[in-house]
Amino acid sequence: MLIVTVAISFLSQLGLIYISFMQAIFQTEALLLDDLLLLFAFAGSSFALHEGRRRYERVLNQSETYAAATEVLV
Repeated sequence: MLIVTVAISFLSQLGLIYISFMQAIFQTEALLLDDLLLLFAFAGSSFALHEGRRRYERVLNQSETYAAATEVLV
């Protein structure tokens, strides 16, 4: 259900931006390809940095868990 809701929201936003009579009503303007590429580059780098941080934190938690487990065994 969440995916359907997000998809409808995304398509609605595209409609507001790119359908001409909606542009007049909501005073929007279509983005140029250069602007879209810049937005995708920022979004991609943000996603990559976030996922890298999450992976780093998982590795830290695994090493701490392993160290604690070996202390208990010794």
